[in-house]
Amino acid sequence: MGLTGLTTRRLAAGDGPVRVALIGAGKFGAMFLAQVPSSPGVVVAAIADLDPARARANCESVGWSAEHIAATRIGDDPMAAICADDVDVVVEATGDPSAGIRHARAAHRAGKHVVMVNVEAPIPSPGRCWPARPRRPASCTPWPTATSRR
Repeated sequence: MGLTGLTTRRLAAGDGPVRVALIGAGKFGAMFLAQVPSSPGVVVAAIADLDPARARANCESVGWSAEHIAATRIGDDPMAAICADDVDVVVEATGDPSAGIRHARAAHRAGKHVVMVNVEAPIPSPGRCWPARPRRPASCTPWPTATSRR
């Protein structure tokens, strides 16, 4: 289920907003942050970035109010953000495949939903990240499909 589906379901059930931890507030993270004010039912509870000052600056540059920024935990510890009790979904936007895999695995262990903005992360090691998945075939399809199994 995507973030939109989860948000719609939670709002319909009266369960409140989907609470997000954003890991990586650079270019892709800032694009996500720019959409949050116009996304009903999505709240960013935490942002983890190697440079928290840059994360705050990116929040400002995409139009977040000072109050909105002050209400969001911003730090440099992705595992603390991932494991926080007030986080339902982890948006992984570091752009670093190795970090993306570590963060996704930690989020899964913590029972969180994961949105991978880092498109390269699953490709180098799908078996190490999600062992239940079948191994990639020799072709370049991301995961085996009925037409790629031979």
